[in-house]
Amino acid sequence: MTTEMILEKVNAFPPLDDTVTKVMSVCNDVNGSIGDLAKVVQNDPMTTANILKAANSPLYGFSREIKGITQAVSIFGMDTVKGFAFSSFLQKKPDLNLEPYAIDARDFASISEQQNAFIAKWYKGKKDMLDVLSLTSFLMEVGKIVLASVVVEHGKTAEFKEHINNASTIEEIKDIETKVFGITNEEVTAILLEEWNFEDAMFNSIKYLHNPENADKSIQKYSQILQVVKTLISTHNFGKEPQVEAALILVEKFGLDKNRFEEVISELFNLESV
Repeated sequence: MTTEMILEKVNAFPPLDDTVTKVMSVCNDVNGSIGDLAKVVQNDPMTTANILKAANSPLYGFSREIKGITQAVSIFGMDTVKGFAFSSFLQKKPDLNLEPYAIDARDFASISEQQNAFIAKWYKGKKDMLDVLSLTSFLMEVGKIVLASVVVEHGKTAEFKEHINNASTIEEIKDIETKVFGITNEEVTAILLEEWNFEDAMFNSIKYLHNPENADKSIQKYSQILQVVKTLISTHNFGKEPQVEAALILVEKFGLDKNRFEEVISELFNLESV
């Protein structure tokens, strides 16, 4: 399995569906409104259901029941709604098979939401950061869809899955991917986001997730935050406490907001501050 095969898969990735295209159009329009966005979303049953389910889950922690899609869209904001639209689009892929990574489509969506919710709480009120991180955090794992499809096509699911199940950190998963494909899932995600005309800051923050020091200074902090959250909440269950410990080490290393990080850990994981 070569990098060329992966790039062919990226090029063959299905075009964005009508909902995502219209959501992006509204969000990119300076005159686009929450009302306009809600009208687009409500025409897509899966996106509507996913948004309302998340709005009423403990994960995002809203204080009252959210019954209408307009209210939910208003509370989440445009960037997070874009994330839900993309997530729903990916869930609709008829050939979506993530068995090589020992997860299914439901796991994939749940993990993406958890990553997004954690960043939304950690950087609540910091619009300049969330403008990049909110949507980016939703899509960090997209590259795994492409890599998994290549594994399945080559009949190597059981073998690859065994390697993944023996990994104990996201760094080890990165090493497995590099050995097998010559490219990581984060690098594949960055290529896809660039193909979809995302901002440079979004796809580069994922591209340099494992090595923020190599990114442009304007990107480094985003990559650091994404690395922390992906270490904490992964598609692979490394065990809650080891993941928290590893993420905290990174928070201190990067000089990020440790106090707020620990508060969000307590809110979402029901753990005492560590």
